[in-house]
This record gives sequence, structure tokens and C-alpha cells, in this order.
Amino acid sequence: MTKPDRPSLERELNAEQLAAVTHGAGPQLVLAGAGSGKTRVITYRIAWLVHEQGVDPASIVAVTFTNKAAGEMQERVERLLGMQPLPTFVGTFHRFALRLLRRYGSRVGLQSDFAIFDSADQVSLIKKALAAENLSETAFAPRAVLGTISGAKNRLIGPYVYSSSADNFYERQVAKVYSRYQNALQDSSGVDFDDMLRLAVQLLQEDTDLHARLRQQIDHLL
Repeated sequence: MTKPDRPSLERELNAEQLAAVTHGAGPQLVLAGAGSGKTRVITYRIAWLVHEQGVDPASIVAVTFTNKAAGEMQERVERLLGMQPLPTFVGTFHRFALRLLRRYGSRVGLQSDFAIFDSADQVSLIKKALAAENLSETAFAPRAVLGTISGAKNRLIGPYVYSSSADNFYERQVAKVYSRYQNALQDSSGVDFDDMLRLAVQLLQEDTDLHARLRQQIDHLL
């Protein structure tokens, strides 16, 4: 494919997309709805940065939400850059977190071969925790409890903080289940999908040397 210079970009993109793709240095926030070309903007921006700005493709990281979207994005970037394998990291938030934790997870208490618990595994652990606390699955539906714990983890709230801030009967019982659930994960050398993000954040917050090194390696985060 022809390198995406300004004339070719103007043919491929609308005015708003072009402005986002050719944005200069510094942070940029693009608000866009479904089907408005977010993936197109990111892929063309990567190509523009490499071809027009001379950015090292290995210093670019692009993250998205689903494996499907990440796969489509990677294929498009490979075609635009004419590079395979692609030195640019293109993947989901969880895949980026997983890559960090597989390499540096020992710094936040993980074994290098930690297991990733899927939804069925998580529900099974929740049911065991409910039974240990003599809580009814009718009153405390396992998936609802898991959803509450997931919400806490996504706010970076661990079992201790959640327990200390619980202000009603339901939350106090969930706090007990949360603690048992997290202990069971740790005893099994496992993490759930929420832990992958939470622990990656913790790693970057606590390990200032690693944080600084990544900042030097990654020039553009899309």
C-alpha cells in the first residue's frame, strides 16, 4: 500500500479523522461513537507517525478492548507499514497487562507461571467462599457477588479496603466472600481478568524503575 502521505490521507479520511491522525505532539482525546472509524484513526495514525514523523514502530503501543478489534487493527497496521512481524505492540489492555506480569509479576507477588482463572473458575471459587461463610446462593447470587467484587477491583479496591468501607449488611457479607475468594486465587497461584489490570497498575505504581524504563521505551500510547 502507498505510504499514507497527506494527499492519500485526505482521500481515505474525513476532516475529523484526518485531524486526529495528524495531531502533533502531546496528549489527544478523541470522542467517537460506534462505527465512526476509531480503529481506522488509530491504524492510520500509527502509519503516519512511522512514515511521516520517523517514529520507531517499536516505540508505539496500541491497545483496545476485544481480541477481534485487536486482530483487525494489527492486520491493518501490518498492511499500511508493510511489516510482518509487526514491531508495534497491538493488543487488548489485558494482553498488555499480561505481558508485563509474565515478565515482572514476581515484583507484585506473582509466580511466573501463574494461572488465569476464567468465568467458570471464578464462579466456582465464589460458591465455595459463600458456602464457607454459610451464605445462601439465593440471597447472594454467585455471579452478582462476583460482579460486585469485579467492580471493586476495577476501582483498585482490595478486600481490606472494601471491608473497611462496607456500610450495609450485603456489602459486609460480600467483603468476607471477597477476602476468601482472593485468598483462594493466591493459594492457587492464579489471577482473574480484573487482577491482571489491577496488578499491572500496582506494578507500575510501585516499581518506579520499571515505570521509568517503560516511559523511555514507549513514545506513543494509543
